[in-house]
Order: sequence, then structure tokens, then C-alpha cells
Amino acid sequence: MTLGTMNHLCLTVKSLEQSEPFYDAILGFMGYQQVEKNDIYIMWWLQDAGAIEITVANPDSPNKFHDRYSPGFHHLAFNADSREQVDNLHKLVQEMGVTVLDPPAEYQYSPGYYAVFFADPDGLKLELVHMPNLPE
Repeated sequence: MTLGTMNHLCLTVKSLEQSEPFYDAILGFMGYQQVEKNDIYIMWWLQDAGAIEITVANPDSPNKFHDRYSPGFHHLAFNADSREQVDNLHKLVQEMGVTVLDPPAEYQYSPGYYAVFFADPDGLKLELVHMPNLPE
């Protein structure tokens, strides 16, 4: 393992049953494999990227909806090797009926930044981005 790389990210969801098909499709598109599943959480793994987990929310929590503009999680961006991969994921999320927050386009965050933004079943913001001008 390389110091500073991600080991895992755990996201809290209202329903594992509702979120599992979504994350299976999205993470499977990127090469992740589901490696663990029980009544509390589901984990996907991709070598050199780490693990993504979803865990079920506490039903007694007073917070029923996610607000990305409050302190805490705003969004998760995954890397793409090409604009074509961004476009292909956009087609997949459209076929799945997923909410597209911002369609594939070149955004002004950095030169060549090309991304699609979409929401998971609980409204968590996700992104697939191609950034051709990153340092090697």
C-alpha cells in the first residue's frame, strides 16, 4: 500500500436492498467487484483503488436526508481514462433511470476537465471525471 492512498470509503444509505443494484452497476462499470455482503454492509474492491462500502443508516437517526452543503460529505469523484468512458457511464445511468445532476461536458475546474455528475438513490452526489492534464 502507498502512504496516503485510499483504503476504503463507507457511505451510509437508507436501504441496502435499494442501493445494492445501483452500486453494483456503477462500481461494476469501473471494474470493482463485490467482495463482502451481510445484513450491515456491502463492500466492493478494486485493486489500487481501495474499497467502497455501503452501510445501512440508523433508522432512529433524526437526519433522514443528506445535505451536501452542510458540513460533511459533498461528493465522490471517480477517475476515467477517457471522455468515452464518461459518456458510456452517462448512458448507463440514463438507462437505469438515475438522476443526472449535470450531463457530460467540459467544466472549467481545470483544462480538459470532462465529467458527468449524478445522484445515488439517497441523493449522494457522484462524479466520473476525465482529467487529461494531471501530472504523472
